[in-house]
Amino acid sequence: MTRNNLTARRNEQSKTVGEQLAVIIPFYYKLLNAAYIGHFFEKIRHVRRLLPTGKNCGLLLPVLFILTGCVAAPVTPPTAKVSELRKILVTSVESPPLEVIPDLIETRFPVYNQFQYQAMPSHLYLEEKIYQHPGGILIAGMVSKDEVVPAADAYRTTASMEESALHEPADSWTPSLALAQQAVAQLNGGRIKAKLSNQPSRLPMASKDRNANPGNWHDAIEQWYGQDISSVAYRPSDLEQVDALLEVGIGSYRIFNAQTSLQVLVKLIDPKTRQVIGRTRARTFSAEDSPQTLLSQDAEKFKQLVSLMGTQLLTQAFGNLGLPHDAPDSKFQAAVDKTAL
Repeated sequence: MTRNNLTARRNEQSKTVGEQLAVIIPFYYKLLNAAYIGHFFEKIRHVRRLLPTGKNCGLLLPVLFILTGCVAAPVTPPTAKVSELRKILVTSVESPPLEVIPDLIETRFPVYNQFQYQAMPSHLYLEEKIYQHPGGILIAGMVSKDEVVPAADAYRTTASMEESALHEPADSWTPSLALAQQAVAQLNGGRIKAKLSNQPSRLPMASKDRNANPGNWHDAIEQWYGQDISSVAYRPSDLEQVDALLEVGIGSYRIFNAQTSLQVLVKLIDPKTRQVIGRTRARTFSAEDSPQTLLSQDAEKFKQLVSLMGTQLLTQAFGNLGLPHDAPDSKFQAAVDKTAL
């Protein structure tokens, strides 16, 4: 091959790669909502027909680093301030819906894996929504247009609710509330008396964004976590009776094949100024069982697993904040999360 032919071929290859990136980067930027990396891998499976070959997936790796958003830095409260704490009010923050990858639609309707469906645009026979799984688990996933599943009205709001506490169905299970209860149990001891607020806190999200798009939830969670002044609408009477406020939220919350991952976010707040004086996050994972096993029988096994993982993460978080607590025996290795996963 002559030098001119070789040069021409390289130019053509560069042009091809450039054209691919020109299409791929804007597409995945919208898909990720500029930060949501976990959702990225799920969507690759649904849009793989857009990529000419598997090798082109390598072009997407640098995009992951370009699109990763900033994360609020942890804050360690002053030791003197922590030593003065005697009464703490614990509040649960609105939880995102559970993500399950691969989507449970493949288990409920294996027919959708057949070629004739793979070759068709999925919006013709599937829709993405938040639905309630048996046991009260709220899941963001694909639902057949011919399928009858309980719709989740937990995130449907009215104008009168925008500044009030979150109203969720009585039969739904909320992981952040379960962990807030665990936090009260761990903090209650000789020096600190903790109590649970009966007003769950809403995430800073517009009603139209409370849908099955995990990116919307991720952005709202990071916005809440990064706030230096608490936006929770506490009752004045509650603020007068405590020395600190503790807000417990859920970051990542998903089942990927047989791996369950959980991230817990905790903020410590001065009730007089609403200023955040402590902030930390911790995450862990467990390779216990398949989604089908965990979510069977009203998802009792899954709830127990999340509660156990969350208990260990709270222990990690309280240690980071210097709060005295009753630490249970550790089973999972928790790690301080410094990324936006």
